[in-house]
Amino acid sequence: DVYAYEYEDGPGPNCKHLAFDLKGGPKSPWNDKVIGLLLEELQRRGDQESWPFRRSEAYFKEVLQDRYKRLRTVWMAAQPKVTAKGGLETPEEVEQRLITKKDEALKVTRQTTRRKNTDGNKEDLPAWQWLQRLVRTLGEGGMSSEESDVKNDIETVLRVKNMTWRRAIERELDIINHQRMVDDDIF
Repeated sequence: DVYAYEYEDGPGPNCKHLAFDLKGGPKSPWNDKVIGLLLEELQRRGDQESWPFRRSEAYFKEVLQDRYKRLRTVWMAAQPKVTAKGGLETPEEVEQRLITKKDEALKVTRQTTRRKNTDGNKEDLPAWQWLQRLVRTLGEGGMSSEESDVKNDIETVLRVKNMTWRRAIERELDIINHQRMVDDDIF
């Protein structure tokens, strides 16, 4: 279909079964037509559904071309590569290569994030040490802001117990609780 459209008098992309030519660039005649059809559909839906924002045709075209480029990058990475023995990878080898590549990228991201979080916060260290001493001094009972009460045999009701000494450090304790939710393996 792509060859017939580009070099002969083929009908071109079918609106009901749109497909990109991933071997061609975003500006190939076939892909340009597909992007044009998608652009028309976006504009039609925007008008029909009364989207609260308006964007120019050039904006949407750029977004669609960018999405195509990302799709093509993923597709290209999933194509079988030539092995050391000169043959093509099997589907299982392609899958394993992609999984290994993704795992390596995630590992680097985790290491970078951890390094950024630990190295960048050296000025926060005294504050965290003070908070740690505070929590240890208060103990488990000092951190509890709830007191249990049994209303009946089935339901346990928790009431907030406002301790006067706690009001002065409530912000600091909230910081600890928030950090625990953000990074649960920190403590």
